[in-house]
Amino acid sequence: MLNSIFRWVARCGVATSVLLVLFGCSSSSNKAYTLMAQLPPASKQQLIMMATIDVEGSTCNVTVMTWSPNKPWTPSCTVNQDQPTHKNFTINGQPVDIVAVSDGFKVSNAISLTVPLPASTAAPATTATVAETAKIDSHTKASSAPAASLMVTKAKGSATTTAPASASVAAAVTTAPGQAFPTLWNLALFPGHEKLVAQNLGYLVKSAGINIDGSACELDVVFKVRYPPYHLDCAVTTNKRGDFTLLFNPFKVATAASSGTNSILLTSEGQSISGVIWDSHGFDSWTPSVPPSWRVRTKSDN
Repeated sequence: MLNSIFRWVARCGVATSVLLVLFGCSSSSNKAYTLMAQLPPASKQQLIMMATIDVEGSTCNVTVMTWSPNKPWTPSCTVNQDQPTHKNFTINGQPVDIVAVSDGFKVSNAISLTVPLPASTAAPATTATVAETAKIDSHTKASSAPAASLMVTKAKGSATTTAPASASVAAAVTTAPGQAFPTLWNLALFPGHEKLVAQNLGYLVKSAGINIDGSACELDVVFKVRYPPYHLDCAVTTNKRGDFTLLFNPFKVATAASSGTNSILLTSEGQSISGVIWDSHGFDSWTPSVPPSWRVRTKSDN
């Protein structure tokens, strides 16, 4: 048994052990993992794009990305109980009891949590139109099985569609009060905590960074010329290779970067002279484009 534990620790980051899937690998906790919502097929009333619960020991964080111009919904979260087959959280002031079932986890108690929408007089049906226009990039297929299977069925679409006009984006906000908090969840790998910087800025970019904090992330790009900066929230998933898939709000990307590509794959290229590097796929369709190559931020970058 002891030898098995040592082998698992040594292979952390590339292991396929059940323990890795359950607890993940994290510098801050040996029990870090992510619960990712099992979402229903896309429909005209679909609001939630991706929902995650990150658990690191006694702390938890909830991130919900939606098909609306809203920022990701990040309600308060407290860990009350965390067992392999039984978990209990207090989310936005409500107890949420989650138990293991045959195909993942299920909320076992009655809850009235709803993911909020902004007020508008627009017709709900337009949400599906913009969602179809800003489909998730096909590169998400390279993500891990737990993550890729949960990236909403829109992941099968092309990312080369024309960005929706600003009027269409505004019209896509619906009058629905919100959508019920997901009740079905799967285990996924915890993305960890990484601060990335662009390797080659090019002549337009002054600075570029990606902050990954569990399943939440943020892209910050400042340009040297007249273009306004990108300060965009995103949700992130990872796989056992160390690749990241960044999912941005399609409304924000359409407005800020005139692009329908709202899912970006960062492919891990392993070690180089400057450390671990990633190559991005999808930023080249943004206007202005974002640097394609990334590495871990060091003290010299501060």
